[in-house]
Amino acid sequence: MKQFVDFYQFKGLYNFRDIGGFKTSNGKTMRKGVLFRSGELSRLTNQDINKMNSLGLKLICDLRTPQEIKSKPSRMEDQGVRIKNISIYDKSQEFTHFEFFNFFYKKSNSIDFRELMMEMYQNMAFSSFNEIRSIFHLLSNEENLPALIHCTGGKDRTGFIAAIIQLLVGVQHEIVIEKYLYSNQLIEPRMKKVEKFIQIMSLFQVSSERIKPILEVRREYLNDVLSQIIKRYGSIEVYLSESCNISSDCLKNLKEHLLES
Repeated sequence: MKQFVDFYQFKGLYNFRDIGGFKTSNGKTMRKGVLFRSGELSRLTNQDINKMNSLGLKLICDLRTPQEIKSKPSRMEDQGVRIKNISIYDKSQEFTHFEFFNFFYKKSNSIDFRELMMEMYQNMAFSSFNEIRSIFHLLSNEENLPALIHCTGGKDRTGFIAAIIQLLVGVQHEIVIEKYLYSNQLIEPRMKKVEKFIQIMSLFQVSSERIKPILEVRREYLNDVLSQIIKRYGSIEVYLSESCNISSDCLKNLKEHLLES
């Protein structure tokens, strides 16, 4: 798989990167330094905060649920950056420790974790129209840029939103997929810790192989839902316009902000 250079090194932040810098189908380039993505911001060191501030962020879109936010508050709260919470539900992140234990202990022998992830992507694409519209409206306003989009791991919810933005502006499908899959390299250290936690909470009833589907991103997760979007609507732009009710002006403005002239 093609390697993507990570110019931003943080001690307390996983999966941070610029989603721009790629050529589009019309010969333009998606701007760098305008839109970033990452995992949650609760572990930022003071040095990390300084690095984050150097990006000149105007907006942070936090896709986590209220319970996730309460559990791990952002360290960017008092940094003069507008933080907008637009919750996209993720069952795998919403458990308390007690609920997590019951879920894995009682259902560990019956649940299909791959199917759980496939269903989650379906819900993101076809049950989160209002949330997607809110994100696009915010990003279409130049006063909100540069911006950061993040969730907990920065791999699924953030990965899906980043992918549809890249596809909207014309980044090639295979590059979008490769960029999405790059999360597996950036989150590997964190996911190993999560894997150990899950095994302990399930009293080691759940093997590493069985829980792997929720600890990584897979080509099939994104490809399957994107294929359904194209089959139903013909293009990402029509999907955003018709299903998410995003105006043509909003989409036009966003593309202008994200593409080099």
